[in-house]
Amino acid sequence: MGPALVVLILVVGCACARRAPAPPNLVLITVDTLRADHLGFAGYARDTSPHLDALAGEGVWFPRCYAASATTGASHASLFTSLPPPVHGVLANRQRFPRLPTLMSALKERGYTTAGFVSSVVLGRKSGLQDHFDHFDDQLGTPELNRKERYERPGQATVAAALAHLTAQPAGRPFLLWIHLIDPHGPYRAPVEPDRFQGDALARAPSPVLPLGQSDWVRGQIPAYQALEGRRDAAFYVARYDAEIRYADQALGELFAGLRRAGLYERSLIAVTADHGETLVEPGHKRCFSHGTVAYEETVRVPLVIREPGGGRRLQASREGLVTSLDLAPTLLALLGHPSPPGFEGRNLLEEAALPEGNVFSLGAYGSSTLEREIGTQHSLLRGPWRYVRNSQDGSEELFDHRLDPQELRDLAGAQPQVVATLRQELDRFLARGRAQAPPVEMTPEHLEALKALGYAR
Repeated sequence: MGPALVVLILVVGCACARRAPAPPNLVLITVDTLRADHLGFAGYARDTSPHLDALAGEGVWFPRCYAASATTGASHASLFTSLPPPVHGVLANRQRFPRLPTLMSALKERGYTTAGFVSSVVLGRKSGLQDHFDHFDDQLGTPELNRKERYERPGQATVAAALAHLTAQPAGRPFLLWIHLIDPHGPYRAPVEPDRFQGDALARAPSPVLPLGQSDWVRGQIPAYQALEGRRDAAFYVARYDAEIRYADQALGELFAGLRRAGLYERSLIAVTADHGETLVEPGHKRCFSHGTVAYEETVRVPLVIREPGGGRRLQASREGLVTSLDLAPTLLALLGHPSPPGFEGRNLLEEAALPEGNVFSLGAYGSSTLEREIGTQHSLLRGPWRYVRNSQDGSEELFDHRLDPQELRDLAGAQPQVVATLRQELDRFLARGRAQAPPVEMTPEHLEALKALGYAR
């Protein structure tokens, strides 16, 4: 081989190397307290989510996705570690995030930079999450209108901080960007157009009138921390909740536009999900405008939208299957071309299209021994058509058949003792896996007051 040919091969090789596409980025968004059934792409009547609807149209959305917990801290821990709460040890919002392999550590090992932007004190520095990111931003400088001790950050401000961070980063190195939005967590007062949906057909329809609660945990009442303007009509609160979703969606629209301006939108894997849902006025459950306390369908079924770089749809075959939040990290890693760390329990949905009749466990927990004694917490198991729910305080059990009763209005526990017995054993086996709980966070008076304001402590 002559010298001239060697030089030509080297030049061509260098040119090809320069043209090699950069690894895709990952943009992961978790929207606090977002119900799966209040979004346009899921068939909701109100125009709550135009930007998410567009994202779902470009990618794949999963109608049967379930969170591992109905509380923020435990749910995020499961999402990042691909482990259920009894295994990773975070059962409540006052426990520290575990030192385990995570989605973040897996991508760091492959050269990704990691940045997290949160909007709630529950996920702030006291949680330990900052230890898992190269850059972590929890600047919560906005006091809530009617609870001055609670600080959070509106979605548009969180998105603006994240986009400013991206602008300052050197080009070429792939990144993981996690954005958490507190909207639409209650009390429901969106920073923009809070009454957007008041007066529409849904708001005018007959709805229950509820007593204003003196505490946050009495069944059949509007929780004290949710009460607004002395209103007692449930339709007012539902419309306000939907306006919060619309505001969060507007913030996401600004994020997507910013990614496009920076040339990052088509080069990024984008996933949007929620930590849990929210009860509103579900007729059979009697727990209004809350979460964490219950693990029914409305609080544990969450949205999941995944858009691949360039609009690919490799996940289309798995969209109708049963999916859990444990599956998200392994699937995102697979879409990026990387294996999961040892110990991840979730499935790579590129390889497994559906979860056949499997068990889906969802838990609620408060981190408060007082509340555990007074009202207990719910443990929930979804298996095939059945949802089994058990209260930890008194052992009371409920059973619902999703084939005939998807809204869980009719408790069949008394009529189906054999089904109850089988599912009780399954739940006991699951809970028996539990290890020592994660250590509590170091509580300052300010942090405790903030958790009280959120309804997570007394």
